[in-house]
Amino acid sequence: MGVHEALAAVLTCPASLTALREDPERLRREHDLTEAELAMLVGAPHVGYTTTAARVRSKLGRLVGGLLPATTAALRESDPALWETFLTGTVRQAREGERIIGLEDAELLVNLLAERAAPPLASYARFELARRRLLHDGAAAGAARAWAASPEPADAAALRDVPVAVSAAARVAVLDHDVTSGEPPHRIPAARTPMLLHRRWGEPPLAAYRVGDGTLALLARCNGRHSGRQVAESMGGDRRAAEDALSRLAARGILHAVRR
Repeated sequence: MGVHEALAAVLTCPASLTALREDPERLRREHDLTEAELAMLVGAPHVGYTTTAARVRSKLGRLVGGLLPATTAALRESDPALWETFLTGTVRQAREGERIIGLEDAELLVNLLAERAAPPLASYARFELARRRLLHDGAAAGAARAWAASPEPADAAALRDVPVAVSAAARVAVLDHDVTSGEPPHRIPAARTPMLLHRRWGEPPLAAYRVGDGTLALLARCNGRHSGRQVAESMGGDRRAAEDALSRLAARGILHAVRR
C-alpha cells in the first residue's frame, strides 16, 4: 500500500474520494500513508480529482477501444453499465517496458468480460485480443517479413526429410463461440471454434482461418524435432493427404523447414 494506491482509489472509487474529504484518517490507515502523503492528497482541490478521473476514463476508453474496437462497440451497446464499470474502476499506469500502450489494459477488460459478461462477448474479446497481440509481436513480424522476401520450397519432397516447425508468424486460438458466424460479437453462437491466426507481410497484415481438429493435430506435431515424413506418418490414415496438408501450410508461410 502507499500513496499511489491511495490516489488510484480516490480516482476510481467515490467512497474513497468522500473519505478523503470527510474522514482522511481512515484513508491514511487503509493505505498506510505518512502524514506528509496524506497532507499532499488532502491539499489538492477535490474538483481536480474529479476532473482527472474523467480524463483518465476518457484516455482509457480511447486506448482500449482502439485495440479492441469490435469488442468495445458491442459492450457499449449490450451492457453500457459494465463498460462504465471498467472505465471507472481502472486507473492506467505507465508500465516499465510497455511496448504497445494500452495492451495490458485491454487484457484487463477481457478478464472482466470473462467474469461478468455474456459468454459470446467474452469469447470474441479473447479472439480480438489474440489478433492484436500477434499483430504487434516483433518475432511474428520478422518471420513474416523473412518469408515474404524469400519463400521456402513448400512441396512435399522438400519437407519430407527435414524437421518442420510452426512459424513464429502463426498462432492457434481455440474458442468456445463461432467468431466466424458474422453475428454481432455479443450474439455469436456457441460452438467450439479453432482459429489459426497468421501474421503476414503485406495487406492485410493478419489473416484468420477456421481450421479443423485434424489441422490442429498436424500443427501440434510440427515442433521442429520431427521430419515432414514422421509428422505425416504419426497422423495415421492417408499419409499422402497429410503431406499435402503440410505443403499447403508451408506454401502460406505457416510452417517452415528447420535447417540445422
